[in-house]
Amino acid sequence: MAKKVGRKLVAFVALVTVGQLMVFNHYNSLFAAARQDTAAELKQSSDQQQSDKNIQQEVARLKAQNYKFVTVSQGNEYATYLDSSNILHIEDLASKKDVTTTKISYPVQYVSWIGDQKVFVGEQIAPGDLELTTVDTSDGSQSVACSFTQLSADAAFAKITFSTQTNDIYVLINTATTSALYHIGTMKDVSEVPIDGRYIKNIAISETGDKLYFEDRLDGSYNVLYFDSENVPHRVQLNAALVSVVGNVLYYGDIDSNGLVTSVYKLGDNGQSTLVSTLKSPTLAADIDIDDDGKIQINSSTA
Repeated sequence: MAKKVGRKLVAFVALVTVGQLMVFNHYNSLFAAARQDTAAELKQSSDQQQSDKNIQQEVARLKAQNYKFVTVSQGNEYATYLDSSNILHIEDLASKKDVTTTKISYPVQYVSWIGDQKVFVGEQIAPGDLELTTVDTSDGSQSVACSFTQLSADAAFAKITFSTQTNDIYVLINTATTSALYHIGTMKDVSEVPIDGRYIKNIAISETGDKLYFEDRLDGSYNVLYFDSENVPHRVQLNAALVSVVGNVLYYGDIDSNGLVTSVYKLGDNGQSTLVSTLKSPTLAADIDIDDDGKIQINSSTA
């Protein structure tokens, strides 16, 4: 009887041991997989940080050579710069080699990216006569998007914003004391947006195209507002600067007495603002970049 109990006990212990080993092996495999995932995530994060650092270094190098209009594409693949011969270079940031070079015929006032495929170039044909062209990243070919004539002699492109979802384009043209805002539709039809005499410093469109955010100057103060689809203005924040619009999310900043941003907020769908970051030092709104994840990067001026 004792031998039978002993054999049963041994068999039970063996069964339990096998079960424990299977459980331990299962958890060990889970832990190993988790460690591999963590290692992969850390490597990806490290690679991304190194890539971002390389891009920043290359942009700094281009600016140090006094090139004008050093701008980075939305996907961080390319950069533009204008040399002293009025040639627009589009550089692959990974290889640090030019993809295309394009001779621009007239003085350049403005350069910005349309995703990674095209570049807006604002040119002054003559005082009061401006032209907006696009340059293709793949071959450097140019095409005229719109011309603006019979403007004031000191009129210049101030900002161009567009929605890749709706293809709406808004063009802000300023003089020292006045602003004019134009809308270019999908059929390249151009209309002037009524702004009621406002002096507008900056514009940015939501991805869905239903809100055009802008920063105006009134009696020495700067304020953030938006036009709805009927061009009716709505106030967002007084004594603030427009920083960026990412997708449909507005980012704006509190400003000090010098007009520099001290903290950045984002506006939620419910109309409530939340603090994103308090900056280490007051910064120009133009020097603050917001990536697709809402992370803030401070750049040196691109002027």
